[in-house]
Amino acid sequence: MKVLESERLLLKPLSFNELLYINENQSDNIEISIDLESISHSVKFAVAKKLEKMKNISEDTQKWYTYWLIINKENQIGVGFIGFKGLVSENGYSEVGYSISPNYRRQRIMTEALETLIRWAYGFRECRGIIAKVSKGNIGSNKILNNCNFRVNSSTEQEDNYILEFRRYEDGN
Repeated sequence: MKVLESERLLLKPLSFNELLYINENQSDNIEISIDLESISHSVKFAVAKKLEKMKNISEDTQKWYTYWLIINKENQIGVGFIGFKGLVSENGYSEVGYSISPNYRRQRIMTEALETLIRWAYGFRECRGIIAKVSKGNIGSNKILNNCNFRVNSSTEQEDNYILEFRRYEDGN
Protein backbone atom coordinates (compact mmCIF):
# COMPACT_ATOMS: atom_id res chain seq x y z
CA MET A 1 0.00 0.00 0.00
CA LYS A 2 1.16 3.50 -0.85
CA VAL A 3 2.90 5.64 1.78
CA LEU A 4 1.84 9.30 2.03
CA GLU A 5 4.44 11.99 2.58
CA SER A 6 4.56 15.51 3.96
CA GLU A 7 7.46 17.78 4.89
CA ARG A 8 8.31 16.03 8.19
CA LEU A 9 6.23 12.87 8.08
CA LEU A 10 5.48 9.61 6.34
CA LEU A 11 2.06 8.01 6.74
CA LYS A 12 2.23 4.26 6.24
CA PRO A 13 -1.02 2.30 6.06
CA LEU A 14 -0.72 -0.67 8.41
CA SER A 15 -1.63 -4.12 7.16
CA PHE A 16 -3.99 -6.43 9.02
CA ASN A 17 -0.97 -8.38 10.32
CA GLU A 18 0.81 -5.24 11.51
CA LEU A 19 -2.30 -4.20 13.43
CA LEU A 20 -2.42 -7.72 14.87
CA TYR A 21 1.18 -7.33 16.10
CA ILE A 22 0.27 -4.05 17.82
CA ASN A 23 -2.80 -5.64 19.37
CA GLU A 24 -0.72 -8.56 20.68
CA ASN A 25 2.10 -6.35 22.10
CA GLN A 26 4.48 -7.53 19.37
CA SER A 27 5.14 -4.20 17.67
CA ASP A 28 8.83 -5.17 17.42
CA ASN A 29 7.72 -7.42 14.52
CA ILE A 30 6.90 -4.30 12.49
CA GLU A 31 9.77 -3.02 10.34
CA ILE A 32 9.40 0.54 11.72
CA SER A 33 10.19 1.19 15.39
CA ILE A 34 7.20 2.59 17.23
CA ASP A 35 7.40 4.87 20.26
CA LEU A 36 5.66 2.62 22.81
CA GLU A 37 4.09 5.67 24.47
CA SER A 38 1.96 6.02 21.32
CA ILE A 39 0.30 2.62 21.95
CA SER A 40 -2.06 3.69 24.73
CA HIS A 41 -5.00 1.68 26.09
CA SER A 42 -7.38 3.68 23.89
CA VAL A 43 -5.23 2.94 20.81
CA LYS A 44 -5.21 -0.78 21.62
CA PHE A 45 -9.00 -0.69 22.02
CA ALA A 46 -9.39 1.09 18.65
CA VAL A 47 -6.96 -1.35 16.96
CA ALA A 48 -9.00 -4.30 18.24
CA LYS A 49 -12.16 -2.72 16.76
CA LYS A 50 -10.38 -2.11 13.45
CA LEU A 51 -9.20 -5.72 13.27
CA GLU A 52 -12.77 -6.91 13.73
CA LYS A 53 -13.99 -4.64 10.91
CA MET A 54 -11.10 -5.53 8.59
CA LYS A 55 -11.68 -9.30 8.74
CA ASN A 56 -14.31 -9.20 6.02
CA ILE A 57 -13.29 -6.36 3.71
CA SER A 58 -11.47 -6.41 0.41
CA GLU A 59 -7.86 -5.28 0.22
CA ASP A 60 -8.71 -2.30 -2.01
CA THR A 61 -10.82 -0.73 0.78
CA GLN A 62 -8.36 -1.41 3.61
CA LYS A 63 -6.93 2.11 3.57
CA TRP A 64 -10.32 3.43 4.71
CA TYR A 65 -10.36 1.08 7.71
CA THR A 66 -6.77 0.75 8.86
CA TYR A 67 -4.61 2.99 10.95
CA TRP A 68 -1.82 4.83 9.18
CA LEU A 69 1.38 4.89 11.22
CA ILE A 70 2.71 8.44 11.54
CA ILE A 71 6.46 8.22 11.03
CA ASN A 72 8.78 11.06 11.99
CA LYS A 73 11.20 11.36 9.04
CA GLU A 74 13.93 12.81 11.25
CA ASN A 75 14.37 9.68 13.38
CA GLN A 76 12.29 7.10 11.42
CA ILE A 77 10.13 6.33 14.49
CA GLY A 78 6.39 5.75 14.48
CA VAL A 79 4.97 8.45 16.76
CA GLY A 80 1.21 8.04 16.38
CA PHE A 81 -1.74 6.73 14.43
CA ILE A 82 -4.39 8.28 12.21
CA GLY A 83 -7.16 6.77 10.14
CA PHE A 84 -10.76 6.63 9.08
CA LYS A 85 -13.41 4.52 10.73
CA GLY A 86 -14.54 3.00 7.46
CA LEU A 87 -15.60 3.75 3.93
CA VAL A 88 -17.26 6.99 2.95
CA SER A 89 -20.89 6.92 4.14
CA GLU A 90 -23.92 7.33 1.88
CA ASN A 91 -23.88 11.08 2.56
CA GLY A 92 -20.24 11.28 1.40
CA TYR A 93 -18.38 11.63 4.71
CA SER A 94 -15.91 9.49 6.64
CA GLU A 95 -14.99 9.85 10.31
CA VAL A 96 -11.35 10.33 11.28
CA GLY A 97 -9.63 9.33 14.50
CA TYR A 98 -6.05 9.82 15.66
CA SER A 99 -3.63 9.55 18.55
CA ILE A 100 -0.02 10.61 19.12
CA SER A 101 2.65 9.76 21.67
CA PRO A 102 2.83 12.29 24.52
CA ASN A 103 6.52 12.61 23.59
CA TYR A 104 5.56 14.24 20.26
CA ARG A 105 2.67 16.50 21.23
CA ARG A 106 2.70 20.27 20.75
CA GLN A 107 4.93 20.06 17.67
CA ARG A 108 2.12 20.35 15.06
CA ILE A 109 2.86 16.77 13.98
CA MET A 110 -0.77 15.67 14.23
CA THR A 111 -1.93 18.77 12.35
CA GLU A 112 0.52 17.89 9.56
CA ALA A 113 -0.59 14.23 9.59
CA LEU A 114 -4.27 15.20 9.39
CA GLU A 115 -3.60 17.67 6.55
CA THR A 116 -1.82 14.86 4.68
CA LEU A 117 -4.70 12.41 5.17
CA ILE A 118 -7.20 15.11 4.14
CA ARG A 119 -5.34 15.58 0.83
CA TRP A 120 -5.46 11.81 0.26
CA ALA A 121 -9.21 11.60 0.95
CA TYR A 122 -9.87 14.63 -1.28
CA GLY A 123 -8.63 12.52 -4.19
CA PHE A 124 -11.72 10.31 -3.95
CA ARG A 125 -14.68 11.84 -5.81
CA GLU A 126 -17.22 10.09 -3.57
CA CYS A 127 -15.73 11.75 -0.47
CA ARG A 128 -17.47 15.05 0.21
CA GLY A 129 -15.66 15.65 3.50
CA ILE A 130 -14.54 14.39 6.87
CA ILE A 131 -16.14 14.36 10.30
CA ALA A 132 -14.60 14.02 13.77
CA LYS A 133 -16.02 13.64 17.28
CA VAL A 134 -13.96 15.09 20.12
CA SER A 135 -14.65 15.33 23.84
CA LYS A 136 -14.94 18.92 24.99
CA GLY A 137 -12.04 18.48 27.41
CA ASN A 138 -9.62 17.40 24.67
CA ILE A 139 -8.10 20.83 24.05
CA GLY A 140 -5.27 19.52 21.84
CA SER A 141 -7.57 17.63 19.50
CA ASN A 142 -9.98 20.54 19.24
CA LYS A 143 -7.03 22.78 18.31
CA ILE A 144 -5.81 20.31 15.63
CA LEU A 145 -9.25 20.25 13.99
CA ASN A 146 -9.45 24.05 14.05
CA ASN A 147 -5.95 24.24 12.51
CA CYS A 148 -7.20 22.02 9.68
CA ASN A 149 -10.28 24.20 8.99
CA PHE A 150 -12.88 21.88 10.49
CA ARG A 151 -15.89 23.62 12.01
CA VAL A 152 -18.19 22.53 14.81
CA ASN A 153 -21.32 21.09 13.21
CA SER A 154 -23.11 20.12 16.43
CA SER A 155 -22.40 19.65 20.12
CA THR A 156 -23.57 17.66 23.09
CA GLU A 157 -22.68 18.23 26.71
CA GLN A 158 -19.74 15.81 26.32
CA GLU A 159 -18.45 16.32 22.78
CA ASP A 160 -18.15 18.53 19.74
CA ASN A 161 -18.91 17.11 16.31
CA TYR A 162 -16.68 18.62 13.67
CA ILE A 163 -17.01 18.64 9.91
CA LEU A 164 -14.71 19.54 7.05
CA GLU A 165 -16.59 19.93 3.78
CA PHE A 166 -14.52 19.63 0.63
CA ARG A 167 -14.90 22.41 -1.86
CA ARG A 168 -14.28 21.24 -5.37
CA TYR A 169 -13.76 23.46 -8.41
CA GLU A 170 -16.75 22.10 -10.29
CA ASP A 171 -18.99 22.84 -7.28
CA GLY A 172 -18.72 26.51 -8.24
CA ASN A 173 -16.62 27.36 -5.17
